Amino acid sequence: MTLLQAIPTTTAAPVQFPTLLLTGMVWVPAIAAIGLLFFPARTDAHRDRIRSFVLATTFVVLALGVLMWYGFRDQSGAFAFEETRGWLAGIGSSYHLGVDGVSMPLLLLSAFLFVFAALASSRVREQSRDYFVLLLILETGVNGVFASLDYLLFFLFWQLQAVPIFLLIARFGGPRRLRAAWKFLAIDLAGSALLLLAILILYFKAPVRSFDMVTLHDVALPATMAALLTWLFFIAFAVKLPVLPFHTWFIDAQAQAPAPVALVLAGLVVKLGGYGIIRVNLGEFQDAWHKIVGAVVVIAVVTVLWSAIAALAQDDLRRLIGYVVMSHMGLVLLAAASAAPVAVNGAVLLMVADGLTAALLVLLAAAIVERANTTSIAAMGGLSGRMGKGAVLWVLAALAAIGFPGLAGFVGQLLIVLGAYPGHRLATPLALLGVLAVAGVMILTVQRILFGPLPEHHGRIRDLGTLELVNGVGLVSLIVLLGVLPATLMDSINFSVITLLTRGGG
Repeated sequence: MTLLQAIPTTTAAPVQFPTLLLTGMVWVPAIAAIGLLFFPARTDAHRDRIRSFVLATTFVVLALGVLMWYGFRDQSGAFAFEETRGWLAGIGSSYHLGVDGVSMPLLLLSAFLFVFAALASSRVREQSRDYFVLLLILETGVNGVFASLDYLLFFLFWQLQAVPIFLLIARFGGPRRLRAAWKFLAIDLAGSALLLLAILILYFKAPVRSFDMVTLHDVALPATMAALLTWLFFIAFAVKLPVLPFHTWFIDAQAQAPAPVALVLAGLVVKLGGYGIIRVNLGEFQDAWHKIVGAVVVIAVVTVLWSAIAALAQDDLRRLIGYVVMSHMGLVLLAAASAAPVAVNGAVLLMVADGLTAALLVLLAAAIVERANTTSIAAMGGLSGRMGKGAVLWVLAALAAIGFPGLAGFVGQLLIVLGAYPGHRLATPLALLGVLAVAGVMILTVQRILFGPLPEHHGRIRDLGTLELVNGVGLVSLIVLLGVLPATLMDSINFSVITLLTRGGG
């Protein structure tokens, strides 16, 4: 299948899988979280049992995701694994789940990253039961957003993430955790309020009283109303993405959250913003989207360039990683603004690639910070002499963040540039300059952390442990696999992107 293959005129018979697979991916973590409340947590043996149970739960969700993916590759309808059940029929809302080539790769990414987050949480000793309950609830919220095809259900899962993220940062984060947690909550609630307002306006102004995304897609709205909804949805999703000037919550959260939570924030939570823009703004309000695209392109380019400048000025390693992720999300926004199939394909692929890369960077940065006993890049140096395995993984992570050929981010970034350039001949080169600047920052960071003289107080630094190596090698393997075999995802992504753009152009 070529990248821009036309939509087939005939559809293959769908593969028959139990429809509860998607419900399982969403609700198994929540059920496990409820079960955890009854686990004793007084002794080390109790806490080990809790960790084993949580790890088993995340592997079950991953197994469901892999099973769905093998069935999904043979699907050719708009949505696969659809589930529609009665819920709040009186107000036009139903329990409607489904996935396509845009959401399924991100749902699979979520399943993988929560496994790595659970593995990386092995050092949580105090209040471990509470920690893991919150982490599992967070997984339900993330997976629910990717799977929802009902606006009210979408919003409930969207909002479900706020409390666990706030508590995970506030209770288990760094020395400035309370400030970061409250900033996240305040900005997130503001964005969620705009999202709810947009959904309610759409509900009351549409000729049919329904929250169903598929049903509401076909309704006609006045141009002014469509423009208002487009802006409200965009700002709500841009807060989560995050883009300038809504990014400060993310940078602070990256610096203060526990490493596994920072992994989920950088690898998944910000991707919800990109997913929302592609699914709703581009897929449901494409005509109104085209009318505001000039402002969106400016925001995207400024986000990429500002991220590069801010990253260059950073001395805090964890904040620097936050700006690198923010730069990639600016590219995703540029791709969505272009509304070109090639670029949107690249945006979805880049979100998956950046999720894996961000997870690797966050976990390695946490290991380095723990051993160096500082987050200051200036206070590090010469660590390659003591952390040989860690140095190799850090170099690979930096190359993946740069978009080095053969690694996961390369194809996504290339497709975005190729797809966006014909429509935005000035903005795309400017964004590319930001990408090159971020690449320079990553190379400089590698040199400052790993090479040069080793400070005297770093003389007893040890290399990565077994569990850290398992996480690192696992993530690197996925990054290399996606970089060498991008067609593993691209065929399914492409079909759904073309379908989405065709429907959006209605």
